[in-house]
Amino acid sequence: GAGEVMLLRRAMSTAMRPIYGRIHAKLTESLSPVALTIKDESFMHAGHSGNPSGDPDAETHFKVYCVSEAFAGMNMVARHRLVYGLLDQEIKDGVHALSLKTKTPSEAEKEPKPL
Repeated sequence: GAGEVMLLRRAMSTAMRPIYGRIHAKLTESLSPVALTIKDESFMHAGHSGNPSGDPDAETHFKVYCVSEAFAGMNMVARHRLVYGLLDQEIKDGVHALSLKTKTPSEAEKEPKPL
C-alpha cells in the first residue's frame, strides 16, 4: 500500500544521498574536523526556485556546522571561501544553498552548538 511505498522511499533516500556523502567525505578529508554536522534541509524548500522539482529528496539545501583547526587565523570570508572551494563540484551538481558555520575548536568551546 501507500504506507509501504513511503517507507521504502525513505529507506532508499538514505542510501541515495550521494551529495550528503560527498560533502561529508570532502570536509572530513580536507579539514579533519573535530565536529561536523551536516543537515539536509531540502525538504523545507520543495517547489522553490532552488528545488523546482519539488522533490523532498532533492539534495539542494544544506546547513553545515564545522569545527576545525584548519580555520585558525582565517576570517569568516576566507573560511567560507575554503569550504565553497572544497565543495565546488557539489555546487555545480545542484547544491543551491549552503549555510555555513565555521569555527576553530577554541571558538566552539565558547558557545553552544548552533544546530
